Amino acid sequence: MKSIIGFALLSMMIIGSCGKSNKNGAGTDESKPVYGGTLIYGKSGPPITLDPASSRETESSVVVANIFEGLVEQRAGRSGVDPCLARSWDISADALDYVFHLRSGSVFHDGTPVNADAVLFSIESQYKKDHPFYSAEREYNWNSNNMNDIVKTVTAVNDTTVRFTLKKPNATFLSLLSLNFMSLISPAAMKKHGKAFYKNPVGAGAFRFVSWKEDGTVILTANETYWNGRPYLDTLILKPISDPHQRWMALKEGRISMMGVPDKQDMDEISQTAGIKYSQQPGLNISYLGMNTIKKPFNDIRVRKAVVYAINREKIVNEVYGQFGRAAKNPIPPVLTGYNDEIRFTPYDPDESRKLLAEAGLAGGFKTKLWTMPISREYMPEPDKAAKLIQQDLKQVGIEAEIVTYPWKEYLERVYRGEHDLAIVGWIADLPDPDNFFYILLDKTVASKTPSTNVAFYQSDEMHHLILTGKTVSDPLERSSIYKKACELFNKDLPWFTIAHSVTIVPMRDHVMNFQLHTTAIRKFKTTWIMKKELGAN
Repeated sequence: MKSIIGFALLSMMIIGSCGKSNKNGAGTDESKPVYGGTLIYGKSGPPITLDPASSRETESSVVVANIFEGLVEQRAGRSGVDPCLARSWDISADALDYVFHLRSGSVFHDGTPVNADAVLFSIESQYKKDHPFYSAEREYNWNSNNMNDIVKTVTAVNDTTVRFTLKKPNATFLSLLSLNFMSLISPAAMKKHGKAFYKNPVGAGAFRFVSWKEDGTVILTANETYWNGRPYLDTLILKPISDPHQRWMALKEGRISMMGVPDKQDMDEISQTAGIKYSQQPGLNISYLGMNTIKKPFNDIRVRKAVVYAINREKIVNEVYGQFGRAAKNPIPPVLTGYNDEIRFTPYDPDESRKLLAEAGLAGGFKTKLWTMPISREYMPEPDKAAKLIQQDLKQVGIEAEIVTYPWKEYLERVYRGEHDLAIVGWIADLPDPDNFFYILLDKTVASKTPSTNVAFYQSDEMHHLILTGKTVSDPLERSSIYKKACELFNKDLPWFTIAHSVTIVPMRDHVMNFQLHTTAIRKFKTTWIMKKELGAN
């Protein structure tokens, strides 16, 4: 067995500008940390669930990541994983057996032990249909990440040792273990709360759950028994404020400590306001217009090409993102291996769009519905404006698109069921690997199941083969070549109109210290501390 202690032997990639700040370094601070105080984080919307197994969108995941932890965790600021509830692990020479050694004495928030039985309970309840706490909702992420085709068995070697045996080598396995759905849950709490566990979460993370208010505000408190020492903050409050400008006003006035997804119109003021700083880095994300390829007329490649030619991408990026977005031409962001720089953007060409529509027998155009999300996201700061710009462009070529939206939870449920024609959606990486985009968003296996994150319901045998090959290859150059070919195929089939990759920006009060950005959408506060304590829990 090959021993790995302290970190995973993964390819390392520093994400450019990670933790960059406008004032004195928002990412880290050399002052001596102090305990105490309350941090209030203003986020885009309320969570849907606090059960890590069924958490599938950012508003839930941001909360879950502070309550729960897994065997490993993503490293802040760069790709790779570190030990977490497992202190170390061994990998067999054939890369099929992973043996994890749990930390001695670790406990869940309810005082019950983090042991091998808890690991098995947390995992088996997601896929074993005869498990007393199995549900289709809890199986969703397990299925979406194709875990049944990756994991052969999970067994307890002894009370502090767990073995995963894989069906075949998988280059993404350790990274997958760092995702929220692979977090460990308290079996005792699940047995106590049953289906209500999603609103009574008990994990082993740095913060304990206190309450979930009707407005979506979640209050957490420091875990005094945390394996790595209690966090510095006494209280962490995650408060939904849907309007980005109102979030900025709350931060400016000192009613919150930090905020997510600022409006680009506010950035000049944010950068010039005394007492405010921000962290920023290139976001591992993409926004796009998904075309439902199993619905007419979008099952016709000529119609999909016509839609792509009809939309002025540059105008959308300028008006919706400004300097904080980069036009997208591949389904993965530029910082990931396999990004194909040789791909050319499909040009804005309304005449070519009309020509293609005529070839498809739709010279007079057609009517459709354009779905857009009701709240701003890191990858889409102004969804309503983006929808209107797309609507205007489509109208110029004869496509009459009615804009439709629903409350956030319902919007996701309906899109994942494939009820839409066109839908503005996006993705923030769960882990910094191209597979987390290609498999989740573009694989035919995912499209064959509902609810599905492949919202284009794109089903290509050739793409499927490339994705499966990319999972098993460990050589970085070979993997890069595979995903470059996948980018070429994507741009040939055009299941989406790609919009932009956004910059991740997190403004905060200048007394917030040592907040560490991750390459993904994770927001963890276990190392964060507050220099001043005036900010209360209002």
